[in-house]
Order: sequence, then structure tokens, then C-alpha cells
Amino acid sequence: MASSSEAQEPGGFLHPTLPSPPSSSLNSPRAPGPILPHPRSKPLKPGSSKESDLINYVEQKLLAASRRYENRFSAALSGEENPDVEGRGYRNIGEQLQDLNPVVDVVWISGTPSLQITFLLTIALSVTGSLQSFPFMPRPTVQFLHKLDLAFSSLLKGVSVETGEPLPGFEGGRGKLSTTEKVRMRGIVERTRVAVVECAGKEGSLVDVKNVSPFETDTEDDFNMTEDDDMENVEDESSHRRWEMDIARVYEKTIVELGLALDISGPGIDG
Repeated sequence: MASSSEAQEPGGFLHPTLPSPPSSSLNSPRAPGPILPHPRSKPLKPGSSKESDLINYVEQKLLAASRRYENRFSAALSGEENPDVEGRGYRNIGEQLQDLNPVVDVVWISGTPSLQITFLLTIALSVTGSLQSFPFMPRPTVQFLHKLDLAFSSLLKGVSVETGEPLPGFEGGRGKLSTTEKVRMRGIVERTRVAVVECAGKEGSLVDVKNVSPFETDTEDDFNMTEDDDMENVEDESSHRRWEMDIARVYEKTIVELGLALDISGPGIDG
């Protein structure tokens, strides 16, 4: 059983259960402040029960999301409209991101660089692959990618880009990403930026899409809306420009940090 000191540690993982996602979950509006939850003060000990619990939890959630993605549109084809049916295929990318968002939170809370890097890259890659499979939904897509952008850029710096606090596990030069991980991250970032522009363009043009700032509070409704809810005409020219800027800012912080880390210019990553 975990000691009382362990139980009181912020973001701790208690055996045999894991904590529910914190206030940054999609179930309620978030007050102004950091988008990523505050991590534990220390990384999980390698080989510990807490680390095993986290790995098992995340792998189960990612497997469930993968199965729902493989069964996408199955509800519409079968006439099953109950959104609570376990294992029902995703009807849009908003549903997928709603499932993945709390997983990102739990991984970030772990404060364990090796797990954060591995799982967040896996999640980012799965989202990139899903973008072409669903109608484009700007609000959940931009907000989720912005959250990953903050996580990746923080991991590259070893410091939270939101709060300026050092990340756990990076003391003394530990926890740094390998060159292989940085190159993999760059590949995912490049593919995602291209995919977002292409998917937005398929709806007609970027200016036909409702402007959504990635800095807005995200709620469950943001990830649970239909394509019709999210694809509305913008009202003025300034909204057109803001939306185009949001598209251009996808993974912008990560691009800068990768450029510094790999000794190449930020724009060069883009293309």
C-alpha cells in the first residue's frame, strides 16, 4: 500500500488505481491558466508498481481508441446511434480526441520523461493518421494539437513553456530526448502540419471554416460536436485571417525547439 507521503504527492499514482484526469479534462470548463496539468514532483521509479499501473492503463486506453478507430463509421452503417455503446466506432475525429485528451493528461502528470516521450509520440502519430479519415473539425483538432505542441516543446527544453518551471526528470541533463526521438518528432510534426492544411482545404477553403483559437477553454462539447456544428461560415474578414493563422501555428513551438535542438532553422522543417 502506498505510504501517506506518496498519497499526498501531487499527481501521484496510487496502486491499484490511477487518478482521474485533473481539472484540465474535457468534462468542465477550465479557468484561465496552464493547459497541461501539473506533473508529479518526481518521475515514477523504473520497474515500480506505479509505473506498471500507468503503462497498463495507457496501453489499454490506446488499444481501445485504436479499435474504435478501426470500427469508424460502423454505428452509422449498422444503424446503431447509442453513443454509450462500448467499442462503438468513432463517428468523427472529435470523439477520438475526446478519448485521447485525458490520456495525454495522465501521461503528463506522470512526470516521467521516458514515458511521456514514448506515449505522446504514439498519440500524436495516431492523430496524424486519423486526420484524413474524418471530415475536418477545426475546434477539437486545433485545440488538441496545441496541447501536444506545449508538451513536445516543453520536453525539448526540459522546462514547462507555460509556467517556466523545470520538468521533473530533467535535472542534471537527464531525461533529454535522443536524436532519434527528435527526428521522429520532426517527421510527425511535418506530416501533421501538411495534413491539417489539406484536410481544411477539402471543405472548400480555409476561410469557409469557423475560426477557433487554440487558446480558448476546451470543454466536452468542443470534442463532442458534429461536423455541421463545427463547419460554420465565418462572419467577417478578420475571422478568416485568424483561422488561417491558427492553421499556420500548428506545432509552432515544437518547430522552433526542434530547429534549435537539431541545429536547423525552424522554417526549414516546414518544407
